[in-house]
Amino acid sequence: MGNSEYRDALSFIVGMTLGALVGTTAALLLAPQSGKRTRRQLARKAEELGDTATEAFDEAREETRRLADRTARETKRLADRARTRADRTSDRLSEAVDRGRERLSR
Repeated sequence: MGNSEYRDALSFIVGMTLGALVGTTAALLLAPQSGKRTRRQLARKAEELGDTATEAFDEAREETRRLADRTARETKRLADRARTRADRTSDRLSEAVDRGRERLSR
């Protein structure tokens, strides 16, 4: 990184830091309510957000369970169906082999 790029990056970082400090100070000075009230409000909102996140997680977990159960049932159904078809095919093949043997032995 060249000297000019370094100075530009440093200026940007200093400017962002100063802007954040000025913005925070202005917000605290111009806030229409006390700091204690603001902290309580923030704590309440954080608790609501936590509750919402917990509910969303529980719903997602339940939906995942339902999907897993449905997938397991469908997989079993398809496996049973494939097994039945394989058994039928095996029976037909055995019958065809037996008929072929009979024809050859005549």
